Amino acid sequence: MHILRKIAELGSNVKFRVKLLVSYFVLVSFIILILGFAYYQISAQNMLSNVRESLGNVVINNNQLLDDKLQAIRDKSEMLPIDNELYEVITEVDSSDNESLIKADRKITQILLKYFGGDTDIYSSFILTPKYNFGNTSVMFVMPEGFFQSSLFDKALAGQGDLEWIPTYRFAETLGEKDMSNLSFEFDKLVSAVKMLKLTYIDENGIFHTLPQTIENPILMINLTTDYVERLFADYARQSEFQHLSYGIVDEKGSVVIDSDASKAASQGPPPWLEEAMMMKTGSIQRTIDGENVVISFSRMDSTGWLSYIKIPVVDALQDLNALRKYSTLFLVIMLLVSILLAYMMSVYITKPISRIKKAMKLMERGNFHIHIPEQGRDEFGHLIRMFNHMNGRIQTLIEENYASRLREKDAELMALNLQLNPHFLYNTLTTLYWIAVENNQQEMSLIIHNLADMLQTSTRNKKETWQLRTDLDWLNKYIYIMSSRFENLLHVQIDVEEALQDMEVPKLFLQPFVENAIIHGLAEKEQDGIIKIKGWTDGDMVLFSVIDNGAGITKEHIDQIKSGKLRSTGMPNVEKRIKLLYGLEYGIDISSAEGSGTTILIRMGLNVGQHERKEIV
Repeated sequence: MHILRKIAELGSNVKFRVKLLVSYFVLVSFIILILGFAYYQISAQNMLSNVRESLGNVVINNNQLLDDKLQAIRDKSEMLPIDNELYEVITEVDSSDNESLIKADRKITQILLKYFGGDTDIYSSFILTPKYNFGNTSVMFVMPEGFFQSSLFDKALAGQGDLEWIPTYRFAETLGEKDMSNLSFEFDKLVSAVKMLKLTYIDENGIFHTLPQTIENPILMINLTTDYVERLFADYARQSEFQHLSYGIVDEKGSVVIDSDASKAASQGPPPWLEEAMMMKTGSIQRTIDGENVVISFSRMDSTGWLSYIKIPVVDALQDLNALRKYSTLFLVIMLLVSILLAYMMSVYITKPISRIKKAMKLMERGNFHIHIPEQGRDEFGHLIRMFNHMNGRIQTLIEENYASRLREKDAELMALNLQLNPHFLYNTLTTLYWIAVENNQQEMSLIIHNLADMLQTSTRNKKETWQLRTDLDWLNKYIYIMSSRFENLLHVQIDVEEALQDMEVPKLFLQPFVENAIIHGLAEKEQDGIIKIKGWTDGDMVLFSVIDNGAGITKEHIDQIKSGKLRSTGMPNVEKRIKLLYGLEYGIDISSAEGSGTTILIRMGLNVGQHERKEIV
């Protein structure tokens, strides 16, 4: 807080131009940095998503190729149990006769070549019995004793005739060849498939035969080198632009089939993400492994159930962002420099009019009111300068008029006295005319003059904006009498006002303009039966008055012109403005009429003058 106060104190002593420059620069810099950060993050996410999709496609395509090859091996292995020739060889061989065994080995080798010889990716294939290993032993040899005591035989028994795939294993350790444990040879690590062959035979008579119970079911063993399984992933790794890419295949228990680190092949130990990946089957995940953030794209093989994956560090996946980062940084620096220039130009543009006003105010302090700042533009500063020039002109005018106004004060006082005499003189004159009419037996004329004199006296004695409703109705009755004398046998006026309203305060002469309009404009063309109805009643907190005539009516266009002010009319707008000033903006006048059907004027007022806040009507 103390540091903030110090900064605020320093800022209060800095010029406005500097404040404007710094604030604009900070604002623009903040926006640019936020946009740059957001752009970088979005680019990184898009690039990472593209890398995930690309790696996922590679894994899926490689799996598809491997699945196709392994499925072809499975399909061929399904033909062996029903091979008649193989059935005859196994049932006829005499395991105690070496010559018989050699002949059987030749035949079985040919049978295996018939099924698997065309596939160069298969390293070797055998059919094993407890007594003999049938097949091409020129590449490798498997001791029957070691095989039938190994986990491979157990896997074949568990398969009950299905082809079972064995993840990468060490030949010497798994098949009991301890003498070969310390040697290096080509088939040290193998991937194998084993299958118990439940041989069957259908003779010429259509009789189905199975192996005699005295003969054990032979075991098919197909061997693949890890190079065969690894080849597709290794080729992609060599061609890939990612420096730290790794790959592998593991089974559902975590046994390593292949790995980019050859030392891990045939080892155990499931990766921490294996269970999740096995459930997803195909996809991509991002994890932190050994302190490194990595992306893993994986897919499960249909033929074996094994999981293939490619793993790369996120840093490698985003390596193309380095160039983007450099260009973005350069762009941000350029934008910041441009923002400084724009901030300076903006501060000069904004503060220049203020500086002009400041100089003009100093001249005004010295008594020079004849200054005029050039007016430019229609913006806020231009408006401020115009207002300053107007204010300066007004001050100069007021100073010049101040002395003259004092001289006019006495003249004004004398004129006021004369104005007070004028109504009194007019009233006396009307009274004189009244008596002249009486002396000359002109009774109608005397009543008209008498009513007019009373109307004048009532108006001039009451200086307030309002008076009681009974006073207004009395004044209105005198006006109606005068107008009835003019329009003889035409005008019939009916007044129906609630008695409780007689003492309420109303705007002076608020009904007269509407009655006058009804007579002059509505009933003027009638020869007889002209009717005006005036009503007054309460409705909750509102007082309503209506003036209804059966005259010519008003067209809708005429009403719209009256409401919009396009048609010059003094009486009606004047009354509505006075009502809104006295009672509030929600009160006023409504007009409804149709041409040839008369006119209705509805006046809405409050019960008490000033019960709502008065608002200026613009």
